[in-house]
Amino acid sequence: MIGLLKGLEITAAHLLRKKVTVQYPEERRKLPERSRGLIRLRLKDDAATPRCIACTFCEQVCPAVAIKIIYDEKRADKVWRFDAGAGPMLSFLNRGEKPVGIAPWPQGAAEAPARGCIASSLIDAGELTEQLLEGLALKNGAWVSQVFSIATYYDQLGPGAPRPGEAPPAPAERATMEDCPQILLANHGGVDPESIDAYAGAGGYSAATRILTETPPPGVVEEITQSGLRGRSGSGFPTGRKWQVAAETLAPQKYIICNAEEGDPGSFKDRILLEENPHSVIEGMIVAGYAIGASQGYIYISKDNRLAVERLRGAIDQAEDRDLLGAELPGGFAFSLEVVEVPKTFMGGEETAVIATLEGKRPMPSVRPPYPAEKGLRGMPTVVENVETLAAVPWIIKNGARAFSQIGAPNAPGTKLFTLQGAVGKPGVYEASMSTSLKKLVAEVGGGFKGEPKAALVGSAGGGFLSPGLFDIPLDYDSLSEAGGDLSSGTITVLGADECVVDVARQCLAFFTRQSCGKCVPCRLGTWRLLDVVDRICRGAGAGDLELARTLAEDIQAGALCGLGRTSVRPLLTGLKFFKEEFTAHAVEGKCAAGRCGK
Repeated sequence: MIGLLKGLEITAAHLLRKKVTVQYPEERRKLPERSRGLIRLRLKDDAATPRCIACTFCEQVCPAVAIKIIYDEKRADKVWRFDAGAGPMLSFLNRGEKPVGIAPWPQGAAEAPARGCIASSLIDAGELTEQLLEGLALKNGAWVSQVFSIATYYDQLGPGAPRPGEAPPAPAERATMEDCPQILLANHGGVDPESIDAYAGAGGYSAATRILTETPPPGVVEEITQSGLRGRSGSGFPTGRKWQVAAETLAPQKYIICNAEEGDPGSFKDRILLEENPHSVIEGMIVAGYAIGASQGYIYISKDNRLAVERLRGAIDQAEDRDLLGAELPGGFAFSLEVVEVPKTFMGGEETAVIATLEGKRPMPSVRPPYPAEKGLRGMPTVVENVETLAAVPWIIKNGARAFSQIGAPNAPGTKLFTLQGAVGKPGVYEASMSTSLKKLVAEVGGGFKGEPKAALVGSAGGGFLSPGLFDIPLDYDSLSEAGGDLSSGTITVLGADECVVDVARQCLAFFTRQSCGKCVPCRLGTWRLLDVVDRICRGAGAGDLELARTLAEDIQAGALCGLGRTSVRPLLTGLKFFKEEFTAHAVEGKCAAGRCGK
C-alpha cells in the first residue's frame, strides 16, 4: 500500500509506478485495437476479475478486454478504476468514486502552447516504459496518464506492437486525360522535386509572390470562391467559404494545416503530390496563409511516408533559404511552416482529430459547431485542407478563377486525382475532370477493363459500390451521392467476375471496426454488432439478417459522431442496393459464386 497518498497532490506517475501496471495480452482480442486505452475497468466483487464499464449496454465480464490491469490492492472494498480517456472523459484513476491525483487537461488557449504534439514524440518509442511516459509528461506539461492514453491509441506502440513498416508502393502509371489541362500532375517527370530552382523555372512561386504585391487578402479569398474549388479530401466543402469564415474571424493568431494523413486503403494521390511536387503544396499554403491572415502552418503526415517527409523538409529548407518562408515578405506578411510526423492511424486524419493531436491530445473527433475555421487549433481560427486541394491553389491564382471554373462539372470544377486499381489493364494515379465517367477513365488512361466487370467500389473503404449500369455517371460529388456513394479520396477499385461484393463489403466494415476511436457508441459497438451480422450472412444464416443489417447500418450512419462511423456502412448499404441478389444468395442459400465466403 502506498503510504504517501496526499489526495489530489499525488501524481499519475506515482500511481502508475506503484499501484497499477498495464499489460497487453499476447493474443490481441476481438476489440478495436485503438480502444485499448478507452476501456474502463474496475475490480468485481471478487477483487480479481476486471469488468468493463465502458458503456451501459453490457454489464457482463468482457472477454474482449484488450488491456489487462494488475492491481496491488486486492480487497474488494478498495476498488480502483482505470480510465484512459473514454469518450469525452479524461484520463484518471479512481479509488471508489473519489478521484486521486489527476488534474484535467489544461484548459484555455493561454495554457495550450505549453504542451506539444505528444504523438510525434512517441514515433520512435519501442516500449512504453514508465521512464518514457514520465519524461514525455514532464517535457510536454501533461500528466503521465494523459501521455499513456495517447500512446495506447496507436497500434505501432507498446508491447506486442507490429514492427514499423514502410508505406506500400504507389502504382507507377501517371497520366492526365486529354480533355483537361495538367494542373496537379503538371510537373510529374519533368521537374526535379528536390530543386526549388527547377520548380521556379516552371513558374513556381510566381502566384505567391504576385498576390503579395497585387491582391489584398479579401481578393484572394474571392478568387478561390469564384473558382468553385471544393475540398479534395472527400467532403467536397467549398474551399472559398471556409477561407472566408477564417478570414473574417478576429483572432490574434490563425493557422493553416495541411492534412496529409491519407488513411484510405489504396489511396496514393496525396503521397505522390508530396513526393513529386512538394513545392506546389508549400506555395498553396503560403497563399492560404496570406488570404486568411495566418502566420503559421503545419503539415500533418504519417511517419510511414518517409520519402514524402524527406522531400517536404528539403523543400521547406530551400524555401526558407530564398526567404519565401520564415521571413517578412512584401507587404509585411510572414509565414512559417513545420512538418509534424505522427504514428499512422486512419482516425487521426479527421480534421478535428488532427487538431487534437497537434494540441497534445488523443486523436479523437470533436462535436461541431464550432467549426475549426472559427475555433480550431489552440482555440484559434484554423483552416484544415487536403494536400490535393492546396496543390490546386497556385494554378488558380496564376490562371484565374474563371479558367478553373470552366473545367469539368459545373458543381465540381477543376481536376481530380483518381487512384485506379483492381480489374483494369493499367492501375495508376490519373488526373481527370470530375465530369469524367468511370467507363471513360478506364478506357482512355486505365488500359481498359480486364474481362467483364462486376462492380466498382468508388471512394475506398468508405465509398460505395456502383453497378456496371452506372459506370457512365460523372465522378463528381453530387452524382455519386445520388447513387448512394461518395467520391471520398477518389480511389476506385474495379471488381472482376471472380470477386465477391459481399466479401468486399465485409472487409470494408472490418477495417472500420478496427479503426474506430471508440468515442461514440454507434461506431464503437454498432460496427462490431453489424460485422457479426454480416459474418452470419456470409455463412448463410438466413434471410432475416439482411433486413437487420440494413437497419443497423442506417442507425449507425444516422447516429455516428464523425465521418468514420457514417462512411463505414456505405459499402454495405450500396451493396444491398445494387447487388441484393448476391447478398440473398449468401444469406438464404449459403452460396458464394466467387467461392470466397464461408471458408
